[in-house]
Amino acid sequence: MVSAGAGVLLVACGDNGLDPFAPLPTASDAPPPQSSSSQQSSQSSQSSPSGPQAEVSAQQGEPSAESSDESSDDRSAQAEVSTELPEPLVYIIPRPARQGDSVLLLVEAPGAQAASMSWQGQAFSLLKHDDRFVGFVGIDANEQIGPHALGVAVWGPSGEQLLWQETVIEISAVEWTVDDIQIDGPNAALLEPAIRAEDYAAREPFQSTLTPQLHWLGVFDPPSSGEITALYGEQRSFNGGPISEYHTGIDFGGLTGSSVTAANAGIVSWAGQTRRRGNGLIIDHGAGVYSGYYHLSELLQTPGVVVQQRDLIARMGATGLATGPHLHWEVVVRGVTVNPLPWLRLLEFPDPDRELNPANAIAATNLVRG
Repeated sequence: MVSAGAGVLLVACGDNGLDPFAPLPTASDAPPPQSSSSQQSSQSSQSSPSGPQAEVSAQQGEPSAESSDESSDDRSAQAEVSTELPEPLVYIIPRPARQGDSVLLLVEAPGAQAASMSWQGQAFSLLKHDDRFVGFVGIDANEQIGPHALGVAVWGPSGEQLLWQETVIEISAVEWTVDDIQIDGPNAALLEPAIRAEDYAAREPFQSTLTPQLHWLGVFDPPSSGEITALYGEQRSFNGGPISEYHTGIDFGGLTGSSVTAANAGIVSWAGQTRRRGNGLIIDHGAGVYSGYYHLSELLQTPGVVVQQRDLIARMGATGLATGPHLHWEVVVRGVTVNPLPWLRLLEFPDPDRELNPANAIAATNLVRG
């Protein structure tokens, strides 16, 4: 694997005539594409007059048998090129998935021009990398278990649809631990739902955009050398009340002023303060993947700055809703906070450059061939 910390640029797929955010068509809504000559012929047959006038028009404007043969040969050649493209292969990793997982979608489609996916009411383009298209999906820690529909579309070099495939991601449950946290004093006011909503509204626009590049390469690094004191997914109640939320990241313990480093390369998208999270910083790693760093005592980077893996970005603190100095670190995929641990482990890392076995591809359904 290429050493961590380097950046790689993936070009966004699509063209000016394709809206990647439009609802994806179904197989029944996507008739086989026609060549321009076929469309002209169809229009001519519908509008041409009948009788002698038609005979005159035919003599003056009808192409010769030789030119007609050449046009037919051209169409045959185009169709042959289209059918020579291999059938796209779709991979979903992991499958089935669990609550809190980061799901990697890979489409092997040599010769294809663009690809997109639909998931939970959203449709967005996949990133093109050589003959592969890449996308990520985040599964919430409390996501409803069971099958969830996912659609994949692939287009050829002339804009023809090569594939519309519907499949499902089966999501299984995780038995999260339950933690009752005692909060008193001034911090008790930070438990109010309105303050929680205010915190989310301040940060959400800076961790939900699909940046059409992949800035990182390789497994992420822990952003702190401190001991892990709390894990992702813990169901939390406060002061003996009902469970009201889950822990959206990993906590690292330490002393105020301890170093906080970038988990991987990216661009700082937000650096600021909320009452709930205290001082915080968000890094955009591209392809809809972000990492967040909170309760900081000091911010050392500003929005727009490019950071590399292990760069010093902040210092640990206890600002916001915190019972002591620590770093709250989280990973966000397509606007959903996910379990950060797989991003730190080589065997679980959602690697967009991994080798794929065609035998593991998902069987194509609703296949469309141009």
